[in-house]
Amino acid sequence: METIFNCPDSFSNRFITAGEYRTHYLEAGENGADPLLLVHGSSCEIGMGLDRWYPTIIPLSEHFHVYAVDELGHGDTDPPKNLRDLGHVRVRADHVISFIEALNLRKKINLVGQSQGGWIVTYITIKRPDLVKKLVMIDSGSTAGVGLTAEGLPFFKNVFEPGTMVPLHDLKTREGIRKYVSVFVYDKSMVTEKLLDRLLILSGRWNAVYMKRIREFWREEGMEKKKQMYSIDGKHISEWVETVRVPTLVIWGKHSNKGLEKGIELYKRIPDAQMHIFDKANHFVWLDQPKEFNSLVTWFLKKD
Repeated sequence: METIFNCPDSFSNRFITAGEYRTHYLEAGENGADPLLLVHGSSCEIGMGLDRWYPTIIPLSEHFHVYAVDELGHGDTDPPKNLRDLGHVRVRADHVISFIEALNLRKKINLVGQSQGGWIVTYITIKRPDLVKKLVMIDSGSTAGVGLTAEGLPFFKNVFEPGTMVPLHDLKTREGIRKYVSVFVYDKSMVTEKLLDRLLILSGRWNAVYMKRIREFWREEGMEKKKQMYSIDGKHISEWVETVRVPTLVIWGKHSNKGLEKGIELYKRIPDAQMHIFDKANHFVWLDQPKEFNSLVTWFLKKD
């Protein structure tokens, strides 16, 4: 399998100023090919950014000009100037819009986003349809409205401190990171040693600031603030998806720890949408079924 860890000559490592922030991204593929942007989900409190796409970037670059961005406060991109915005999806979405504009593309871009990244690409599609050709949303509980109750989801009790989303694992250690990230995959072997090497480096940069901020969030703001974060003009984004006007593919894992039912409900509300559910796949679908995932996304984005 070709990945960013074993084929370093197959992509470029770049920085660009997006808005006022130094922004890190990877780029691969032929000039002139349709642009595709991979938008990742949450930091997992270790600043986990674009590296999660490790088995996806190079295969997709055979068909598209691929960009994978480290969002604001993730990977090697700057943190937000106001650390109270660390992890905030709307702030990150506005930064991704700035990133797309900074690329100065001459074509509309295909957006592929997972989890909170699915919220971000949906938000961009709603707010800036002039930028978007097609939309692919991956296991995005954030967009579907999953986990917005005090009880949370069943897996929360084994992963987070009660009544919060503060991780129980020691994310400064290799084994703590392995256990936490493995919660989101069906095939645990996809949390590879090379991925863990990278996540340990990111944890050294980001974990302390994320843990401080997330404890403040749940102490001072909590569930109501979380609901607001996922809303547009006072309505949860799931109530806006009927306004999406680009072809959309919703991808979900049958074994997703975010559940499946809300994803199906979300799909039904999106015009001109298709849905594919992968068996033996959890929240990080593209890691559990990389070849099948890459083939499906390629087919959908290339078809008329």
